[in-house]
Amino acid sequence: MKTDSYLLHNFRIIEQDFTPPNGFRDKNTSERIDVRLPMLLRVTEAWSSDVPDLRVTSQLGNIVACHGTRRSLDVLESDPAVLSIEASRPSSGPELTTSLPFINAIAVHRPPIAETGDRSIVALIDHGIDVLHEAFRDSFGGSRILALWDQTDPTGPPPAVLGLKSTIGTLHTQTDIDRYIQNGSVGKSLGRDAGGHGTHVASIAAGAPTRGNFTGGVAPDSKLLVVLPKLQVGPTDPFSTGYSNGHIDALTFIKATALQHALPVVVNVSLGMNAGAHDGSSALEAGFDNFTGGGREPGFIIVKSAGNERGKNGHARVKIASNAMETLKWNNRLLHQAPDHIELWWSSADHLEFELRNPTAVSGPIVNVSNPSQQGTFPNGVPYEMTYSHRYSDNGDSRLLISLSPGQSAGIAAGTWELDIRSGVIRSQGEIHAWIEKAGGPHLIEFVTHQDDENTLSIPATARTVIAVGSVGPQTPFVLERSSSYGPSRDGREKPELAAPGRNIGAAQAGTGNGVGSRSGTSMAAPHVAGAIALLLSHCEKSAHKPNVNAAQVLKAITQTTQNYNGRHQPGFGYGVLDVKALLESFP
Repeated sequence: MKTDSYLLHNFRIIEQDFTPPNGFRDKNTSERIDVRLPMLLRVTEAWSSDVPDLRVTSQLGNIVACHGTRRSLDVLESDPAVLSIEASRPSSGPELTTSLPFINAIAVHRPPIAETGDRSIVALIDHGIDVLHEAFRDSFGGSRILALWDQTDPTGPPPAVLGLKSTIGTLHTQTDIDRYIQNGSVGKSLGRDAGGHGTHVASIAAGAPTRGNFTGGVAPDSKLLVVLPKLQVGPTDPFSTGYSNGHIDALTFIKATALQHALPVVVNVSLGMNAGAHDGSSALEAGFDNFTGGGREPGFIIVKSAGNERGKNGHARVKIASNAMETLKWNNRLLHQAPDHIELWWSSADHLEFELRNPTAVSGPIVNVSNPSQQGTFPNGVPYEMTYSHRYSDNGDSRLLISLSPGQSAGIAAGTWELDIRSGVIRSQGEIHAWIEKAGGPHLIEFVTHQDDENTLSIPATARTVIAVGSVGPQTPFVLERSSSYGPSRDGREKPELAAPGRNIGAAQAGTGNGVGSRSGTSMAAPHVAGAIALLLSHCEKSAHKPNVNAAQVLKAITQTTQNYNGRHQPGFGYGVLDVKALLESFP
């Protein structure tokens, strides 16, 4: 079976609310509903998109972002040119005047280098941005934002760029944004980034000095591109484009727009998820790697925050011997209505069996290679699904997906859930990794046995060509932030690549016009690195480096020029702390 069981689970959830025949029909009006779910396809060159009910929104290499119905799924399943079908997942002090000198960015802004990023683009995929904040204006008062695509706004019109077939969202052009600045209002459809996250992140990477207290970001003259991804599920929008589709569409839009402007681009992603094998093999991560041309295409780089999952007990590592049993336990601290998803990954050389128990010690049926899929409802009203995928199509390893749903009337029960894991002969190291997908919500669930802080990078930080960034305080001796996620990737690659300041960073505050607010986390560390790469890309555009540098070159250079580089990798710091001046000087 090449269809992700998570996608099948999503279709079954729909079928609880909509009934056949002839497609889904509203229970109350009997009106036919054409239900499409988001999915990612991994295809061969022979694949044709002429599939019933299928709407392709974008394609990066052999990864296709699309929406389809059950009928689409049946046709795709039988198409030999479709290698896999995967669900689109939903997804979770000092000012810059201190952190910029700390990473030697100020020295780059001044002669003899005198680089401020004017020949590069910083692209942002985040929750929002306050386009009226002075940090995003040029010296004439106009916007430096080339375009903003709000995937969450159905008003339209959507962007029309090469390779992007998505018909969702609303495009705000630079001309539109200049008009908002003149009018002093963006209207209700766009808003001014109520959460403030994207505004803060964008200004760290590419904010200009303002009349207030903001002194500017790492690349203060870079152009900006912004995508507000559609991630969450709303009451009138039951099936979102999801993290995966939203981000693949965003990357397609960013790449096409950068090519239109003939400028190199670095993409900052400070949103992540836990679901997946954490080995770079998922369709989502392959799409990110395709954006950079496998690291070889000049002028296309992606930076991702490492995540803030250390100490949250969202990852467990189970070591099991032959003919043995281990019990993995997790605790739901509160009754809640959001679905729970837990993934386990291990070597397909080992055949395991699993038995799930709810907090009242009621057990579900056993799942193993011979009995790979079970679903039902516990007596407390919680529906469950367990799917064992032997030699999963992405990587050949085995995966167990556990999905718990709130049900029609009851939420998911509080208390301790248990999973018994039994082995036969173990032919590998006997290591099982488990992750809780928090889907962007609060940390209500945590493992209470086998907790492990390594391998806590959020996806897609584990993609092969994405530069992952941990968080430190902006002072020496270097101190890694307590929550900054640890590597390595599950397949043993050395991640994150480096660290940057992320504690109590003062940057642009949404809704203030020119004010400053303070935030912490790897979300604040990543844009320091994105801004540094924007400076490098702009520097190379003006120098003899033609074509521009690619992701493979930048990844090596930025790790080999850190402030405390010694050639050895550490799971939190990577290869050391960012040094912008040394990075640019390595490309004379």
